[in-house]
Amino acid sequence: MPLHAYHHDNKGGDPSHPHHSSHSVPIEYLGALGITISAIEGPDFEANARTIAKEQGYPLTENTTFMLDFHDHNESSPFIGEASLNESEFKKFIVIPDYLVVITAGSFYFDVEDHIKKAWIRSELPVGTMLHIPAGVSRRLAPLGSGAKGLMFVKEKSEIQVIWDQEAEEHPVRQEYLKSFAFERWLLVKQIHSQIDSRRRKLVKGVTMREGCDGKIGSKTVGIVAQKYTKKASGRF
Repeated sequence: MPLHAYHHDNKGGDPSHPHHSSHSVPIEYLGALGITISAIEGPDFEANARTIAKEQGYPLTENTTFMLDFHDHNESSPFIGEASLNESEFKKFIVIPDYLVVITAGSFYFDVEDHIKKAWIRSELPVGTMLHIPAGVSRRLAPLGSGAKGLMFVKEKSEIQVIWDQEAEEHPVRQEYLKSFAFERWLLVKQIHSQIDSRRRKLVKGVTMREGCDGKIGSKTVGIVAQKYTKKASGRF
């Protein structure tokens, strides 16, 4: 499964379903929200993840390295067991401190709250995906089928805190993240949205003009073509 992201449709139902709104989101947008995403090589994703984490300054001790396993809570990190129990309600949460995570088996749905657009961005993370997630980022997490596992790395021995919903929104770490959202980052986010919206408008306008000339292109076709163009413009990654 290729790595790609899109706006969540915000409809109820099983959080492990795609909830695809058909509005793709470019990887640069997630970077603008402070989340870096890259890929590591297999087939031994766990060994390669540990090598990369060590190169980035993570100590790889038993107090700073944790397994993520939604289906075996005894083998998992301190917060995954709790998070998996909340799948039915699918609450948002923040994690303290910053951490690096690598998907070593299976795949996950990873939702990030976009506080600029007041929307949720869903990423489908296949095996080999590596993310650095700042503390204070509001997120949701769901395994995509069985067998989803990962490794979580923190740089200092400390208690991992998981804070939910409104308490998370009001937490000082969350507020600090929002305050640190520098003007340059905010401008990049706005520019990306503007570019995507502009491409959508131009395409729909162009197809509508053709419809007026030959009468062969209906409104349904316009929507389908615009949707395909949007995916191409926004990019799958």
